[in-house]
Amino acid sequence: MLELVDSVAIKAVNKTMNLGLKEVAASLIFEADGMVKEAVDYEINKMKEICKKHRGSDINTSYDPKERAKIFMGRKKLFPALSKYDDCLASTSLADDMAVPYSKMAEMAGKIHEVAKKNNIIMTAYGHCGSGCMHTKILMDTKRPDQWASAKKAITEIYEYVRSVNGTTSAEHGIGLSKAESFKVEKADSLKLLQTIKQALDPNNILNPGKLMQAPDDWVTATGLRYAVNN
Repeated sequence: MLELVDSVAIKAVNKTMNLGLKEVAASLIFEADGMVKEAVDYEINKMKEICKKHRGSDINTSYDPKERAKIFMGRKKLFPALSKYDDCLASTSLADDMAVPYSKMAEMAGKIHEVAKKNNIIMTAYGHCGSGCMHTKILMDTKRPDQWASAKKAITEIYEYVRSVNGTTSAEHGIGLSKAESFKVEKADSLKLLQTIKQALDPNNILNPGKLMQAPDDWVTATGLRYAVNN
């Protein structure tokens, strides 16, 4: 397992659970396993070499179950912890996930923060480096229409980058509404086929209606959201 957590994520779990993790730009969490200790040690030493080669610092290892649980706690409890990053902001799953080549994971994390800063919102980057799956949440004041406009613009820009590096719109969590626009761009050559299959298998359109190809482009105002938006 090889997990990435960024500065926003680290700050959130420290605030919520008082873990005392060092607040750096990003951390990697690596888990090694094997049938014998020598095999585990080999993997750990190999990972240390790679980290040092790429100017990684504060490399710590532990066989202690309590210490390992503390390290993994920050990652496992990250999703709810993000809601407490700032009491004035809600953690929203609008962009949520994407997949890029392994070699682009670090660049993807940087791009997320670049886009967030450009659009005056806060976004976190965390994910599964071993599978090229990046997750993000948009932290925003959901009562402000301008924040929704910024979030929508940020989502478009994030997925433009994803496609530019031969990535894909979703790695794990599906498309839904907020990623539908990017999905339609990515799968433009296949949309007619997908619609034909949908019609054949679901002629009454009762299976997940209004999503994917049917999702409205202006999903912020055209759909009922779980958050109230002040007009």
